[in-house]
Amino acid sequence: MKIKSSLSGLPVITALLSTLAASVVSTSAMAAEYNAKLSLDVPEGNTKYVAAKKFADMVRERTDDNVDIKLFPNSVLGGESESAEGIRLGSVQMGIITSSVLTSWVPEVQVLDLPYLINSDEQAVAINQPLTDELEPKFEDEGFHLMGFSVNGIRQLMSSTPIHSVDDVKGKKMRVIQSPLHVAMWKAAGANPTPIPAPEIYNSMQTGVIDFFDNTATNYLTNRFYEVAPYYVKTGHVYAMGTWVVSQSWWQRLPEEYQQEITKAANEVQEQLPAMRQQDDKAALAKTVEDGATIIEIDDKGPWKEAMQPVREEYIKKIPNGKALVSLIENAD
Repeated sequence: MKIKSSLSGLPVITALLSTLAASVVSTSAMAAEYNAKLSLDVPEGNTKYVAAKKFADMVRERTDDNVDIKLFPNSVLGGESESAEGIRLGSVQMGIITSSVLTSWVPEVQVLDLPYLINSDEQAVAINQPLTDELEPKFEDEGFHLMGFSVNGIRQLMSSTPIHSVDDVKGKKMRVIQSPLHVAMWKAAGANPTPIPAPEIYNSMQTGVIDFFDNTATNYLTNRFYEVAPYYVKTGHVYAMGTWVVSQSWWQRLPEEYQQEITKAANEVQEQLPAMRQQDDKAALAKTVEDGATIIEIDDKGPWKEAMQPVREEYIKKIPNGKALVSLIENAD
């Protein structure tokens, strides 16, 4: 009788297990309905990574787990140029790509690298929507969907010797990003600029190949640049902007309601980023000072602006629709 009783329960158990398995498969399928890889050039813990994670979490929650965005930090999907190409082709779905990287596809975005064009976080936030509206058709033509812009950080000088005025950079060897505009602006200031890949900055400083370079506060700490460039000089000459781009082919497959939720989440995080970055910058610089760095304030930026003004005027003419874009940025409120 005991054996019979035990066996009689098997159909019920089997039915329960089948129902549970079906439920798991159903939930898994729902969670995987739309998947995206988001490429980042920064490590976990960096402000941009934290912002991207917040964005991904918001999207997952607001789409009831139907859109799953996975983060790939440390350039594991390739450098920013490779990631941008992947986004165009659809092998990567999203990225927060430094604006200067995208100028080969959308030359208008080079306006963001003009010296002393953006001068505050408030201005950087204010330009987001009008600039996105203006440039979105250009990005679409190249296979991107543009979701907006955010501040990666403010470019400041990092040097082996003190820099207090624009005269102090004259004749000095400087590393710049691979951009003709950046080369031109620092030549105008009197330096000898040379494009060098970012991974080679530390060694180039250590061996005397260069005397100074520009970068952001969090990178000054995380890359231990303060060890070879103990002087951090607050020129604030360029706001390094991140461009939030999505593969156009992937975007078009999304239901409109998901597109709206993703856009809203991106815009909310973009607006919150300056406060997040300010806090992280302050903490990063405090740590570098503890380790021996010296922070130099530049109260009068007039001579720096004056030295770079001819280059700014030259590139406004070179950039498609440059004059109108500069006006849009200067008058954003």
